[in-house]
Amino acid sequence: MFKSLSLLRLQRMVRGFLFVPAVLAICGLLLAGLAVSIDRSDLFDPVFEALPFLNISTSGARSVLGTIAGAMMTVISLVYSLTLVVFTLAAGNIGPRLLETFTDNRVNQSTIGLLGATFLYSLFVLYVVGENEVPRLSVAIAIALATTSFFWVVYFVHDTARRVMVDNEIARTQRSLRAAIDRLLADEPKEEPDDRNAIPDGEGTPVTAHSSGYVTAVQAEALLRHAVEQDGFVQVVARPGHFIIAGTPIAILHRVGGSEKALAGAVHRSILLADARSADGDILFNVHLNVEIALRALSPGINDSYTAISAMDQLSASLAIILQRGAPSSLICDEEDKPRVWLELIEVKEIVGTALHPLRRAASGNVMVVLRLVQAIGRMALVCRSDHATILRTHLRLIATDANIAVRNRDDRAEVAHELYKAHRNLKRADGRR
Repeated sequence: MFKSLSLLRLQRMVRGFLFVPAVLAICGLLLAGLAVSIDRSDLFDPVFEALPFLNISTSGARSVLGTIAGAMMTVISLVYSLTLVVFTLAAGNIGPRLLETFTDNRVNQSTIGLLGATFLYSLFVLYVVGENEVPRLSVAIAIALATTSFFWVVYFVHDTARRVMVDNEIARTQRSLRAAIDRLLADEPKEEPDDRNAIPDGEGTPVTAHSSGYVTAVQAEALLRHAVEQDGFVQVVARPGHFIIAGTPIAILHRVGGSEKALAGAVHRSILLADARSADGDILFNVHLNVEIALRALSPGINDSYTAISAMDQLSASLAIILQRGAPSSLICDEEDKPRVWLELIEVKEIVGTALHPLRRAASGNVMVVLRLVQAIGRMALVCRSDHATILRTHLRLIATDANIAVRNRDDRAEVAHELYKAHRNLKRADGRR
């Protein structure tokens, strides 16, 4: 249901501008040592003798290596400067919480790493090669690395230009949200109305948090394994995305036949707290990212209705996946079908409300955006299950109430009413769908 904590920690370790650039830079140093060793072994001398244009003098080799090393350091500084400028533009025009996705961009990371590797390679070869040595293979590799770096920088600029286009960023965040929804719903049993009855009666023994932070991951498999070993039931009350204060309950232990201390320790190891929320396993955070773009676009300082409309359109496609498939079960049973773990998951109503309530409030009075919001709900109504139709009806009713107050023009109200009628008609078709 959730990624293992070790995999999650590994993914976070390779993020940012440290791990990947450092690994590529180290590879450049290792390649330099290997190239110099091969040059000194005279292994490729027949090749260079057959290709006269690859011959080079010692002074010429040192000049080429020095030029490449100096050029790479200059380009690295330019790439970092351009990246910081993009960060500033993205934080102001798109949303500050999207900066993490920019640092996760493999193109940015590999560009800095490749330039750093080429610089360190040239510098190391320049330092190691003696006065009377002619590092022909090392120079050829340096030229190949410089050529590759040039074309990669061109691609870096192309990718950066695409990333600052808000419509592309909206689509990218929604692809990430849909992937998270697919992971959550893949091969999971659907929620049943009587699942909550499996939680044992009584207060149980609370397991309190040792520190404060956001719940970023819950390892369900480990909780199930330890609950079986200690013959108990674990009710996890900490949901991904929630902020936990030290000393407050994160889980409740019921009917533990073994060691409550061992099971409580397993709970602490299976729930990861962090200082900031992460898109991994936190569907609401992914929803917030897109809603934030729309709300910023609808603010008086920006007033960009078309960006908000683009965010609504993309978000409706993501919400439709949940509305047509339902939520997974919070109850996890062992191999003997005995209830062992309860994970407090997010309800479909809360996910849809997290997206639509802020958009409705911010769009109140903006007829163009209100119409597109109603149309988005109408599209979701075409695929939603019958038991979720009530959720969409509630939002349509709230939109109608707000429009009746905020929209003063009679013809505009009539247009909104017509779109509301079409959305309700789509919901009637969903009543017979499961």
